[in-house]
Amino acid sequence: MKKSLMLLVTVVFSFTALAGCGGGSKPEQEAGGDKTQSDSSQISEKKVNEFGWEMPDKTIEINFYSGQDNPDKVNKYQAELQKYILEKFNVKLHNIVYDVDQKEKLNLMLASGDYPEVITGLNESQAQQWVNQGKAVEIGQYVDQSGANIKSQLETWYKSYPSQDGKLYMLPKYWGLLPIPDNSAHIRNDWYVAMGSPSFETPEQYYDILKQMQAAHPKNAKGEKTYALSGIAPVTTNMVPTLAGMWGLQNGYKVSPEGDMTHWVNTEEGLELTKFMNQIYRDGLLDPDTFVNKFDEWKAKFSSERIMGHIGPWWQSWNAGHEVWQKTNKDWKEDQRYVQVALKAAGVEKSYLSPKNARGGTFTIITDKAKHPEDIVKWMNFSITDMGTRLMGWGAPNQPDSVWKFENGKWSWVEEAKQAIINATWNYDKSDTLGQTYLMLVEGQGTMKDDGKSTLWFDQNFNNEAKWKKVMNDNLKDTIYDNSLGSITIPANDPLLITQQQIDDQLETLWAKTVMSKTEDEMTNNFNVLKDKLNRAGLHDIEKYRSDVYKDRMKNWK
Repeated sequence: MKKSLMLLVTVVFSFTALAGCGGGSKPEQEAGGDKTQSDSSQISEKKVNEFGWEMPDKTIEINFYSGQDNPDKVNKYQAELQKYILEKFNVKLHNIVYDVDQKEKLNLMLASGDYPEVITGLNESQAQQWVNQGKAVEIGQYVDQSGANIKSQLETWYKSYPSQDGKLYMLPKYWGLLPIPDNSAHIRNDWYVAMGSPSFETPEQYYDILKQMQAAHPKNAKGEKTYALSGIAPVTTNMVPTLAGMWGLQNGYKVSPEGDMTHWVNTEEGLELTKFMNQIYRDGLLDPDTFVNKFDEWKAKFSSERIMGHIGPWWQSWNAGHEVWQKTNKDWKEDQRYVQVALKAAGVEKSYLSPKNARGGTFTIITDKAKHPEDIVKWMNFSITDMGTRLMGWGAPNQPDSVWKFENGKWSWVEEAKQAIINATWNYDKSDTLGQTYLMLVEGQGTMKDDGKSTLWFDQNFNNEAKWKKVMNDNLKDTIYDNSLGSITIPANDPLLITQQQIDDQLETLWAKTVMSKTEDEMTNNFNVLKDKLNRAGLHDIEKYRSDVYKDRMKNWK
């Protein structure tokens, strides 16, 4: 690893441009924070690295909890980037995880008082719970002092984060709108082409093709039965929102122009999508383990060529399909893969498959354990910049295994890594080893401002050059939408949250029973029973809460 390049600043902001992307774009503010003319004598004595970061005299240590994962794995994968940041920035970041359910661990932390200086990966309700208990630090004053980049990057969304009394306790992670798809229907490409590539648009037409495909491949090479469709539990979370989007619903809700939100079980569209799934089940072509499959179990069936199609995130069929086959099948050809396609029910104006939350889906708080919260905010003020986001998302530059270079204030791709993505031969184990996204706190995932095209996700930077990514993006370009207004969580101290949890628990069980009905009449009856039980459990109250919040956001988030 190269020794840190330390530049002696002799003129205020003389190296500001180093914080931006190579190519002459407008530079971001200096990563160290705002300085005034009167401070110039002090600034001249400070050392600034090649990223424009003003080196602290003492190491800034930031320990943060990020959720459930394997501790050994995370420690292994954060090590390289962790070392680089310590050497180059004099900042020591440590991502702490436990192989324990996140909700359980957070509750235990609150009860025991044993938690680190920073917690990330919280939904808004969870973050508010820490605020309510006095465990989160108010950071507005520190952002005012040294968070100019935080404000400029978050722009108009920044005013939506403070509490009603104007105090700021949380900042978002994964904010910004990246116009690439997340979810879709999937179909086995080589077998589809062998059928003559018949056209389809509706879910029913899609299923008809899957049915024909299964008839042509009723068993895999091991003699195991194949299915048209499978799923990963909980299906009402992992599949249904995408399925409902094919019927014009937005993330599982029918949204009126006035902002009224109706849960899918209380809509005709919900009944129709349930009929669709029930038909596949009654035809014997729905994997009987659909409602109990864990991801690895589903992946084993998928990679052993037992599933014709899929409904869910695009990466799942990549990970379980050709990314397995190209390693295990010496005769693998590039068209042996699943392609992602859009479906739209008859009579529906638009299909909503990939909801985006430009405001940010998860949040980060600084806890009362932090001795120097102002130093943490200074780091956030750098890491939220476009160059900071590159570092957090792509890993360290200029290393033997790096995917990018940063030299003389300009960055560029390592051509070998770029071509591996374009040619779909990239080994994603390398992404882990590089620490890509493992040390994130407040970085965004939208298109970066300094060049208008870079993004946090290394593998999403070449979509127009990568053949199969381009096919996917072209197929799904009209199915992406901004769901920031509709991304609503119920506060942790609201009894309605318990109601929501109880409804979610019942929904999966009741819908599984409905889908696996033996006749259409039985399915309709079971669907009505499901709807009645959930409404009596308080679903209408959930709908009213969400509608009220949505309407308030329509009015105030302009």
